[in-house]
Amino acid sequence: MFDPAALGEERDWLVPMAALTAIELLLWFAAWAVGIAPLPLTATYVALGVAGLGMALGLRRLWRPAAARAGWPAILLGTLFIGTGSSLFMALKYAIPAVMPFWLDAPLAAAEAGLFGGDPYLRLDALLGWAALPIDRVYGLWLPVQLVILFSLVIAPPSRAKSRALVAYAAAWFLLGIVAAALLSSAGPIFFDRAFGGARFAALHPLLEARGASMVVATSDAMWATRASGRPGLVAGISAVPSMHVAISLWIVLTARRFAPKAVPLAAAYFGFIWIASVQLGWHYAADGLASIAGMLVIWWAAGKLPYSSSSSS
Repeated sequence: MFDPAALGEERDWLVPMAALTAIELLLWFAAWAVGIAPLPLTATYVALGVAGLGMALGLRRLWRPAAARAGWPAILLGTLFIGTGSSLFMALKYAIPAVMPFWLDAPLAAAEAGLFGGDPYLRLDALLGWAALPIDRVYGLWLPVQLVILFSLVIAPPSRAKSRALVAYAAAWFLLGIVAAALLSSAGPIFFDRAFGGARFAALHPLLEARGASMVVATSDAMWATRASGRPGLVAGISAVPSMHVAISLWIVLTARRFAPKAVPLAAAYFGFIWIASVQLGWHYAADGLASIAGMLVIWWAAGKLPYSSSSSS
């Protein structure tokens, strides 16, 4: 029989992650009961988690075959919580506009156009339009990149640093991706005209197509189709502020500072790339990244104040 005590220090992050997953489950059930949230694709997202775990284990055996790792009970429970939480997140994200209609786009777009002397995506296109195609493709790899880093941490031996990073990760998806996203409900430039009508960002879609950024065009079209049809699939839910791409990319930098200091410059460059690309490709306003940075730093600081059982200061 499984003994929870066998998890030892791994409970420092598993218990908060389980609690956040339970809160998301309750919120989802309430939203589903009133007909604004779809059924979560839990099996699909758990399968994605297993795939991320497999990639992390494969890379670990390649780089450090004799390195110690976490016990299997903690690894499997963590994978289950991550997959379940991700599926609930997507279902709740889909429900945000029904709870809080998009309201931040118009003032934010106007403020940024005044600040930058034009929409930020146009300013970035003038500088980096020639690289839009590779930027689009690299930006699209964000999910596998963060999955490998996340599960490399899940399989690491227990430590205070590991617990802090995983608690911050789970809290960011809930506090930034659900709570803050609902309060700051917004669609983003790429969905602006479809959400509000008019032609405020009419130049964006043709520009992306002309630059060869087919991934963002196809993905955004699929996301809007799921919203319009009311039948969400794997890609669903529209929310611009704050940007979870930027928030988790910053989390990667903060995690690298503890576990792989030599990789911090690369992680920082990736973080900067994701922020810039998110604006150039029209997914986000420039301010979305600022909101994500502020929120992630607060969450990281708060996670460091929790009373972890591990005596390790690494």
